Amino acid sequence: MKEKFSVTGMTCSACSAGIERTLNKKAGVKKAEVFLMSESMTVEYDEKIISKEEIIACVVALGYGASPYDPKNERAKSDKTEILKKRFLISLIFLIPLLYFSMGGMIRLPQPSEKINYTLQLCFTLIVMAINFRFFTNGTKALIHGVANMDTLVSLGSLASFLYSLVLTIGVYVGKIAHAHMFYESAAMILTLVTLGKWLEERSSKRTGVEVEKLIRLMPDTVTVEKDGKQSQIPFSDIEKGDTLVVKQGDYIPVDGSILEGSAFVDRAAVTGESMPLEVSIGDLVTGADIVKSGFLKIKAERVGADTTLSKIVRMVKEAGASKAPIQKIADKIAGVFVPAVTLIAVITFLIWISVSSFSVAANYAISVLVISCPCALGLATPVAVMAATGKGMSLGILYKDAEALQKAERIDCVLLVKTATLTVGAPVVTDFACICEQADRESLLRLAASIEAKSNHPIAECIKQYAETQVGEEKIAIENYRYETGKGAIAEWDGKTYSLGNEKLLNKLPVGEILKKANAYAEEGKTVVYLLENGETVALFALADTLKETSKEAVKALHDAKIRTAMLTGDNERVAAAVAKKVGIEEYFASALPEDKAAAVERVRSVGGYVAMVGDGINDSPALKAADVGIAMGTGTDVAIDSADIVLVGGDLNAVKDAIDLSKAAVKNIRQNLFWAFFYNCVAIPVAAGAFAFLDFTLNPMIAAACMSLSSLFVVTNALRLNRFKGRQRGEQVVCTNGCNVQKTAVVTKETEKNIDQPKETVMKKIMKIEGMMCQHCVRHVKTALEGVSGVESVEVDLEKKSATVLLKEDISGEILSKAVTDAGYDVISDE
Repeated sequence: MKEKFSVTGMTCSACSAGIERTLNKKAGVKKAEVFLMSESMTVEYDEKIISKEEIIACVVALGYGASPYDPKNERAKSDKTEILKKRFLISLIFLIPLLYFSMGGMIRLPQPSEKINYTLQLCFTLIVMAINFRFFTNGTKALIHGVANMDTLVSLGSLASFLYSLVLTIGVYVGKIAHAHMFYESAAMILTLVTLGKWLEERSSKRTGVEVEKLIRLMPDTVTVEKDGKQSQIPFSDIEKGDTLVVKQGDYIPVDGSILEGSAFVDRAAVTGESMPLEVSIGDLVTGADIVKSGFLKIKAERVGADTTLSKIVRMVKEAGASKAPIQKIADKIAGVFVPAVTLIAVITFLIWISVSSFSVAANYAISVLVISCPCALGLATPVAVMAATGKGMSLGILYKDAEALQKAERIDCVLLVKTATLTVGAPVVTDFACICEQADRESLLRLAASIEAKSNHPIAECIKQYAETQVGEEKIAIENYRYETGKGAIAEWDGKTYSLGNEKLLNKLPVGEILKKANAYAEEGKTVVYLLENGETVALFALADTLKETSKEAVKALHDAKIRTAMLTGDNERVAAAVAKKVGIEEYFASALPEDKAAAVERVRSVGGYVAMVGDGINDSPALKAADVGIAMGTGTDVAIDSADIVLVGGDLNAVKDAIDLSKAAVKNIRQNLFWAFFYNCVAIPVAAGAFAFLDFTLNPMIAAACMSLSSLFVVTNALRLNRFKGRQRGEQVVCTNGCNVQKTAVVTKETEKNIDQPKETVMKKIMKIEGMMCQHCVRHVKTALEGVSGVESVEVDLEKKSATVLLKEDISGEILSKAVTDAGYDVISDE
């Protein structure tokens, strides 16, 4: 079985490598992976040979904490940052006077006698060492159990400096030494600077998951529930499946569910990355973290807690951020032997220098080697970049299943695209209607078609009914003697005539003239033709097609511009495949493809050296998704396809394929930069610290070495944070939004109509206020509530990132009144316009 555990007490990659190495040697353990960034490990083991308790005991014996994984324990990471901050500040308070007594004499500051001076230095150093005693306990435990880590190096360097100085101090007291250069300040400075570095590192590392944290913070503390016609507020955690939730304009939708009442435009950017609002109404599905931009909804809660789309996305991104990329294996192997190697180098350095110089000089160089060496930079190089990239991907609607998928995507040079629901919408719609009649008769025929198809549950029948109703309304005709002939279509009588509606198998003879030309033209375009016959004569045609998504042509062009080969796979016949491929701009296609044919197509491309990404959404696509180097599933597809894929495009936007590849390239480039600088730093820093360039008067003392070590880790983390600036594709001027039903019903939302959504017609004024002091979504809600409480305010939108509030007014209200409402809520208004 495979199980996840929480691990505490790790400080560097040497810790995780040591635990991994020890567990993998245990009988019954098939594979153990330890993740430094998430302080967790996954162990695949045979429970008949080794138990969960024995695995935990093994980790504890190495000097670390271990327990079954609990997501709630992640709160401890915030506590860890605060503890490191306090340790650094308290250490600094005692380090400052220590530096005064150790170095003040160099700039002629007043100093006490040497004995008193050394005594004070000793006391202040002991206090700093006591404050940071964890370095010594952790380092000693790791050394005893053969998994020496960064704490071992730091504690050895600090302790060596302290013991050397203590011996000299005793010599001064007993009169054996008149004057000596002490290393007390180095012993304390090493601990203080490393603590500062770890604190800054923790703060920066937390920012790599900023996109995930943003999503988590979207959920409200309380929600409005309606029971028996009465509304009440309950905690978010108390929502149960089946509850009716009331969501107003400006509120976040708390769970996944279906709309029972109302209509609205919702912003799904938090989950899908799509900035344009979608129109939803009764029967449509909505997901947690959607925000109601305009309107009012009553929603039936269908997925709550850990089952919501938002929870699954957060869980998937966290797991991906904690996983290991193949490129990390190199760093892990080096980290496993790093500390023993550095310790050996320090010993050799000491022996060489003591043979050619004094004990003091030899100790200085040996301690500097111990302190400047940094396994942290090597260990952090990959995971911080992976965490930042997966978090950023999520904000763009791209979910990488694991770090391996993130790394592999950058090599993609060929993309195979399934037609249905990937390039196309995935639901047929009526694209054309032709008849040989006058306008009045045309309306009658449409109403007749709707009446016939209303009695059928066939998907094509639903499309025709939907189309006809949008053209002539929902009024039906009383038809008689309805019957359905399998494989042909429906037959009914009206006004003494027999009408048939179906495919060409209903035809006793081919239509003639203009109607025949249209039928042939529709067929050439790959459309499905449905015939309406009156007493056996063709009087009208319906042409149906699975229409292209608005973004398909643009997405294919973007891939071609990037020199990425594309091909289309479809189960449709040659004529339909050719028509769709031509429209979207794809030259290669595979028609009449069964599931095994799609997988074979993947293998065919791979056999000639291509690195293939397969993009699909259905159950029949899952074999090909598994066979591809990188499987990419549309988030609007089936669970089987999503489970088979390496990457999921949450919003179903094909443009995100190019974004996924570009983000992967940026992440892998960032990882390589981090690894290069981590290797480069140690290759250069260790010889310098060992005194290899002393003949050029270029040397380091332990204090500077400690600062360099801290900065190296911080550099790696900061470099990874640049991935948060990655920009995806530019949004188009308009987007076609579907309502999620089987029959496509679209609403085109342009920038102009978006303005109309945000600003009702009765609004006479809009004010934008710049507000300082907002720190989180709680602050946003406080400001929003305060402004909505002002008489004459129509609606309020608060933007946390821009620190602004947009207020729509029914009547002219002075800025002072609005500012006072915000100020009374505890925030500062910088300006309003």
